[in-house]
Amino acid sequence: MLNIVRFSLDNRLRLIDLDASARIVPPGGEDETFAGVKFSSAILPPEMIEKIETEVQLEEFNKYWESEDDEDLKKKVAPKLYKKARYVVKSFRTDEEGKPIVDKRLPYEELVRASESIDLWALGVLVFTLLTGETLIPSSRDDDCASGAAMHILYSWGTQPEVLSDLYKKITDDAARDLVMQLLKSKPEERP
Repeated sequence: MLNIVRFSLDNRLRLIDLDASARIVPPGGEDETFAGVKFSSAILPPEMIEKIETEVQLEEFNKYWESEDDEDLKKKVAPKLYKKARYVVKSFRTDEEGKPIVDKRLPYEELVRASESIDLWALGVLVFTLLTGETLIPSSRDDDCASGAAMHILYSWGTQPEVLSDLYKKITDDAARDLVMQLLKSKPEERP
């Protein structure tokens, strides 16, 4: 996780690079904010991953992003293939005022509001990594999903209990394992 560094000045850990953070505002509130404009996909919860079902959806999604000038961003949001399915982060572009640009070309009907449940998932990923020395899912140096298979794991989180059981067994302390299991619930409303 690249967002935690140890400062040599006092040998303490610090969180850095929080430019992907978003203010949490109640639904319908003034200046409502959404998750997904900036992200590290391997840290995102299942509700932030979308499966592209059809070639038409894929074509429309690619059209939405074709006017984006930032080639690194275009690569980051590009659909990832796993078997015959493609997966994307529920991301979006913004206008000059920072407002989301949303239209029918995106395969998801709504953006995901910034919320405590997204932060709780990210905390669960961080705690899992600290306790096991491993990433929760295969990821790149930048904490992005390493492949479509990794995105599929997130998208289908909780549908294969035996897979989760194997992951959680890597945490030897019972209380820590219970905490991580609570933080990594597939449904946002079930997280603490």
